[in-house]
Amino acid sequence: MKKYINLRDMSPSEVTFTLGQDRQGKPSIHAHYGENAGEVAMVSPACVTNWPRISGDGNYGTMWGPTDISKAKFTLDLTDAAINEQPNPTFTDFDTILTTIDERLLDFVQANQLKILGRKNLTRDEIKMLQIRSVRPKYDKISGNHVGSTVQMSASKYAWDGMGGKYAREIAVCDKDGAVVPGGTVQPGDVVAATIFINQVYTGVGGDKFGIHWSFEDVQVVCQRARLAQKTQVSAFSDQYDFAMPYTTYSAPETMDYNAQFSEPMAVGS
Repeated sequence: MKKYINLRDMSPSEVTFTLGQDRQGKPSIHAHYGENAGEVAMVSPACVTNWPRISGDGNYGTMWGPTDISKAKFTLDLTDAAINEQPNPTFTDFDTILTTIDERLLDFVQANQLKILGRKNLTRDEIKMLQIRSVRPKYDKISGNHVGSTVQMSASKYAWDGMGGKYAREIAVCDKDGAVVPGGTVQPGDVVAATIFINQVYTGVGGDKFGIHWSFEDVQVVCQRARLAQKTQVSAFSDQYDFAMPYTTYSAPETMDYNAQFSEPMAVGS
């Protein structure tokens, strides 16, 4: 059972990496936390999610998901979007912790680049260009401007049962107090927190790319999108006009029911 550390108690300087071998004899990187070499696991801060798929078949059948349901994944993104029209300060702390962990991984890969990358004499900046960072920038598709940051996580829908097979699992959705909500869902725009952990440090993606795969177990819906405060004033509209008038809601005019009025044959004069 994983021990999840609250974000404010997380010390990224205690995250260490070791080098091992996988079943094919290839080098593999393992992440550890603290003196007891525990798992790197924490509770994320409450953040706005835009593309959650944590129920049903996850990303199966979507334009970016697998066509084989056994490879379906639950996905969750945590963004730095404003909450109730105010910046989310806890995302800054989250960003700092994940960035520090990424930097420690970068140092480890540089020190072991020959075994991990099959390269030598690469500078730290050259290796950093190969790293897929945990906190990724978001850009406007039209202007190309940087519009925010996001952390992407995924968890396999099917898990090994220890007997050569797989079983379908579910993500627990909790309310603001941590109580599990039967049949609960997460919708785009909800403010959520999650129990997250380093599932794997991957290497060799797209050639020499490497990075951390963050996964999650449970999701807490801190506030649903529909219950967030609604905008009441736009300060940009500050100009005053002589012809300005208060906004009035008009009622739709009643329509005449011609069928009711002329349902009987009209009398013909004698």
